[in-house]
Amino acid sequence: MGSLYLMRLNRGLWKYASISDLVAIAKAATLAVMVFTVGNFLVERAEYISRIAMILTWVFMIFGLGAGRVVYRFAKESVFLPNRRDAAGSAATYLLYPFSDTTDAYIRAVRRLAPDGVSLAGIIDSRPKYARSQLHGLRVLGRPGDLDRIVARRKMRGLSITELVVTDPTISGSEMTTLLEYCNSAGIGISRLPDMFELAKAGRGAVLAPNPVRLEDLLGRAEIKVDFAAIAAFVKGRTVLVTGAGGTIGAELCRQIAGFNPSRIVMLELSEQNLYEIKTEFLRDFPEVRFEAYICDVRDRHRVEKLMNAVKPDVVFHAAALKHVPIVENNPLEAIKTNFIGTSIVASAAHSSGAKAFILISTDKAVNPTSVMGATKRAAELYCQALDLALDDCCFRIVRFGNVLGSSGSVVPLFKKQIERGGPVTVRHPDVSRYFMTIPEAVSLILGAASHGLSNGHARGSILILDMGKPIRIADLARRIIQLAGFSPEKDIAIEYTGLRPGEKLEEELFSVTESSNLHRYTGFVAAHSRSVEKAAIENWIDEIAKACDEENRLAALEILGTIVPSYRPWEAIPGCETAELPEGSTPPGRHDQRTDAFTGDSS
Repeated sequence: MGSLYLMRLNRGLWKYASISDLVAIAKAATLAVMVFTVGNFLVERAEYISRIAMILTWVFMIFGLGAGRVVYRFAKESVFLPNRRDAAGSAATYLLYPFSDTTDAYIRAVRRLAPDGVSLAGIIDSRPKYARSQLHGLRVLGRPGDLDRIVARRKMRGLSITELVVTDPTISGSEMTTLLEYCNSAGIGISRLPDMFELAKAGRGAVLAPNPVRLEDLLGRAEIKVDFAAIAAFVKGRTVLVTGAGGTIGAELCRQIAGFNPSRIVMLELSEQNLYEIKTEFLRDFPEVRFEAYICDVRDRHRVEKLMNAVKPDVVFHAAALKHVPIVENNPLEAIKTNFIGTSIVASAAHSSGAKAFILISTDKAVNPTSVMGATKRAAELYCQALDLALDDCCFRIVRFGNVLGSSGSVVPLFKKQIERGGPVTVRHPDVSRYFMTIPEAVSLILGAASHGLSNGHARGSILILDMGKPIRIADLARRIIQLAGFSPEKDIAIEYTGLRPGEKLEEELFSVTESSNLHRYTGFVAAHSRSVEKAAIENWIDEIAKACDEENRLAALEILGTIVPSYRPWEAIPGCETAELPEGSTPPGRHDQRTDAFTGDSS
């Protein structure tokens, strides 16, 4: 009894009996036999026991203590659980992929927790060494390419397979895409098991309802580890102000910053509805976080300065911008006033109110821009670079990245709506490609890059470019979204190519030629250095372009924008911006002597 107590065998539940319990039983039996043998030898000199008796006692103890547990668990998992057997009337019958430790754990969990109506049909694996293997009685039925045959054969027997469950949380995006295609061809669904740590947090129901495969799972981006300690040091105990706080990036910035114990979060947003939604979310999900929400137009200098001086932010994230390329092309003055002049207003107010860091959220469209949106963001970058080099008491950082999945105005929601209507899905060009990342990942990398910029003085004037991975063809993205919806591209849902719109490129770039020659790589981002403009010069341009905007002089404003960003050629893209319409004696926007532009690396 003493050995059993020492090994704590009385504390284990029999239905969870495992190899570790058998090891503990063997230790307890060994200890008991050894104590008895030594004690008998000391008292009786071992005259009345035989060696074979001690060995048999040891064996019988292990068998007697272990057999009951094994039989009980076997009965619970095999006899009394119908989901071990294939059930013709099951509401859900799963195939599992691949043959692995995670599949082993999933089978155990399903058999222990799943209710009637959930059954496991078998395992799929592409590796030849597992072709004839079994795992807990489930056979490997074939390779992913055999799914058509496997599903059809079982359907003939009256057993329908409903879904393939991918149990490996580390599977690559390309492999997941291949599985999705096979599942669509076989007419079954596909889902994936969350990470075991997520499963434990999610509770009992998570094992019964694996997560649907998301578009992010098909991208195949490796997770980038962020230095959360540096972010915490950057944010904790500080007043953080976010412009565009109701937008996709701004709202996620507020959410993630809330997890690092800021003194308070100040939200600025022009849209009343967006501000209401983020405010309601914070009242519900972050009741312990102090925050303030204000309606504010970043183009209103007086309003911005009054608010900044009142709240005295330590850190400012400037996410407010006009971003929809075709709409901005038709409203260039509004883009200039918001993206360029608005940035200059917020950045200047941040400095005058005593902020220690200002972070501009920029875009890959600012590199060799062909759109007004990209050119105005590049001009905003140049202004922040000039401030960063000229001012010592505040760090001005620019974080540049590409598209985020699911953001307002992105192609993903558009494609989903088109699929719901039965198609077609419209793509601009077969070869158009973009950089993509998820919203949470983009924001966590923004915070990581921004915290780096604050603590490194040698990074002055640099642009922090997030690691976006490899670009993805939009046509491939459309096919994957169609497949995720359970349809076959071109067969069930057509894909139509409509041509590039004004301002759009076939491919986006993350670096200009000058920037790509002067890079410093860090975890999750790259610091790029390029030539910059003098603070006084760009402030003069801001005054000139603001005057042109006030006068609604579109051509003059675009000409100044082309001067600030020489690689931008507005007369080639903007309707109504032809040379013939220019005042007599003036030059087309951007066409000037580039020898005078000793400030940018964007010249083509």
